[in-house]
Amino acid sequence: MYKNKINIDWLDVVVDVTHDPKKLSKGLTIYLDESHDFGKAQKSYSPLCIESKNKHVLRVKSVDDKLKISGNFYKWLNGQNITGCASIDDLVLDVVKKFIEMGLIEPTDEQLDIIKKGQYRIYQTHVKLDLIFDNKQLALNYLDQLKTGGYYPYKSITIYPNGVYFGQSSKRWVLGYYHKGKEIDQQRTKKDIVSPELKALADVTIRAEIKIYYKQLKDWDLMFAWQWRDVDHLDMFFKRHLNKLKLPNFNNVIKLSKITNSADRKFYNCLLNGDIDLLYGRSTIHRKRVKFMQDYNINIDNINNKKQKGDVCKN
Repeated sequence: MYKNKINIDWLDVVVDVTHDPKKLSKGLTIYLDESHDFGKAQKSYSPLCIESKNKHVLRVKSVDDKLKISGNFYKWLNGQNITGCASIDDLVLDVVKKFIEMGLIEPTDEQLDIIKKGQYRIYQTHVKLDLIFDNKQLALNYLDQLKTGGYYPYKSITIYPNGVYFGQSSKRWVLGYYHKGKEIDQQRTKKDIVSPELKALADVTIRAEIKIYYKQLKDWDLMFAWQWRDVDHLDMFFKRHLNKLKLPNFNNVIKLSKITNSADRKFYNCLLNGDIDLLYGRSTIHRKRVKFMQDYNINIDNINNKKQKGDVCKN
C-alpha cells in the first residue's frame, strides 16, 4: 500500500470580488419585521449554481457584497478528482479567473492581490489522502476489513456499501474511507472526464477523506487560506490524525485476497475474530484446517492460537 500526500477535495470560501448580486442569484428574499417597514427590510440573495464546461457545478451566493463559493473546485476545473491539488491558493485563484472569463465577476487589482495573498476565510474543506494498492481486490478487501475492524477513538462508525465513516454526525470533522473506483461507477451520469488510465488508478484506490467544518478549522488555526501554504507540514499534521485510526492487520487482508470461496471467506473472518469455536463444529474446523493448508497455504492454528478477538484492529 502506498500513501499519497494530501490534496484538497472540496471548499467553502468567501472572497471579496466586485460582482452584480442580481446576476449571481436565482432571486431575492426580503425579510420584514412586525411593523412591515420596508425601510428596515433585510434582503438575502438566493444561491446560484454555476456549471462548468465539463458539467460540474459550483454554488455561489452573494453575501454582504462578498461572494461565497462552495463545491469541489478541482472537479469543476478538471472534470474529475481522481487526481488532485494540494494548494487552496491555486484552486481558488483558478476558479476566480474562470469566473472573470465567464463575465460573472469584475474584481479590482487590489481584490485579486488580496486573494493571491490568501487573505480570505475558509468555512469548510475536505482533505483527501489516497491509499494506493497493488490491485483492485486488495483495495476492496482492505475496505471490507476496515468496516469490520476499524475503530477511531471517540467517533462512532457508520457503514455504507461503498464506505465507512467515523463521527458522521460531528459538527467539527468527519473521517471517511471509500473505494474511488466504485464511486465513479455509481456516478456515471455526471460524466466525469475519466480516461482508462485514471479509471485504472481509481480501481486500486481507497480514499481517506477528512471533512472539516468551521469550528474545527478555528481550533486547528486553519481558517484562512494563507495558513494552508506549508503543504509538507499539513501532510504530516493530517497523517498524525489518520494514524489514530486502528486498522485491521494488513497481513490478514493480503491473505483474505487469496480466498475466493464465500464460505471460506466467512470462516476466515470468524477465525480472525476468534469466533470459530463458537460458530463451527470440530469436524468442520478440521475440514477447514486441511482445506486452508491445501488451497491457501494458511495454517489456521497459528491464527486461532493467538486469540485475536479484540486484536483485529492492531497495526
